[in-house]
Amino acid sequence: MPILLYQAYAYVLPAFSSSERKTVLPILLLFPFLFLAGIAFAYFAVMPAAVKFLLNFNDSQFNVQVRARDYYSFFSTTMLAGGLIFQLPLAILAVTRLGIVKVEQLRSNRRYAYLLIAIVAAALPGVDPVSMLIEMVPLLVLYELSILLARAFGRPGTAGGVAEPSST
Repeated sequence: MPILLYQAYAYVLPAFSSSERKTVLPILLLFPFLFLAGIAFAYFAVMPAAVKFLLNFNDSQFNVQVRARDYYSFFSTTMLAGGLIFQLPLAILAVTRLGIVKVEQLRSNRRYAYLLIAIVAAALPGVDPVSMLIEMVPLLVLYELSILLARAFGRPGTAGGVAEPSST
């Protein structure tokens, strides 16, 4: 993923002005960091709980045998999902910088966002309720962090999310 991002950045770099480059560079540096943090979270927090639940569910009634192909598929899907859900702050920052959503809307619709986060956590790999709750906690934290980031860096030409008075 970092190589693909670099190639995309190198492709569009000549079209950027120097101020746009200064804006895009921190986001490009933050993307791989968040992706790796999501993979680490999925590996160390989600996978042990999910595998323990899946291997011990009804093990007294069934002889549980796991095929390597199914395990690796589940593992890679969980790692990819963990990396992608940790991109939430960048997605929210992007929609606020584009003016699609305002920080006040993110705050006032917090309950709906929490419901959506619960639905996303339920749809992620890991079919047990423990994994869902484990995946939900960082999403909630990332959402709140996203609101703070959007407030600080949300709209171009604003300072701290507050519009500057016009000079006309």
